[in-house]
Amino acid sequence: MELNDEPMTGEQSLQLISEMITAAKTGIKDDGFFYLLWGWLVLVASLSQYALLFIWPSEYNGLPWAILMPLGGVVTMIASRRQKKKRKVKTFLDQFMGYALVAFLMSLFTVLFFMARLGRPELAYPLIMMVYGAWLFISGGALKFKLLMVGGIINWALAFAAMFVPFQGQLLLLALAVLLGYIIPGHLLKSGYQQE
Repeated sequence: MELNDEPMTGEQSLQLISEMITAAKTGIKDDGFFYLLWGWLVLVASLSQYALLFIWPSEYNGLPWAILMPLGGVVTMIASRRQKKKRKVKTFLDQFMGYALVAFLMSLFTVLFFMARLGRPELAYPLIMMVYGAWLFISGGALKFKLLMVGGIINWALAFAAMFVPFQGQLLLLALAVLLGYIIPGHLLKSGYQQE
């Protein structure tokens, strides 16, 4: 529905309200895809790096991240564009989540950039889990989906614990963090969408 400067009829007002409610509901359900995508990518990358470090030692143990993260970025861009084309109305929630996502990504890239520069890789995963926790808590609150908020709290707790374990243990804690914070809530969001 297009808006112009002329007053809307009662029928047009109801249609606009209906479209906004539908857009808000769809936005909440569509987000399940991205939680699942990134949850599974990080889970596979962290467990693969663990395997390449300790089960089948390899100097290329960071390769899973180098392959899966750019792949996830491409899939995210394509899926985001498709969702944007389908969305008729941009709600306040959509706008808020967009700002929160930018803040999350900037924080994540800052952590990754400075951990590499400081030569302290043992701090990278705990700090990444802290950033994940913030995103999950904020997005869960905005979406009124408590399981994401719980996932955020779990990520914070695991980030704290990860400060006291060696690197290989951090990889396993990161895998657990995304399982509990992204994958399980993502599947529940997806199943809620399919039930509708």
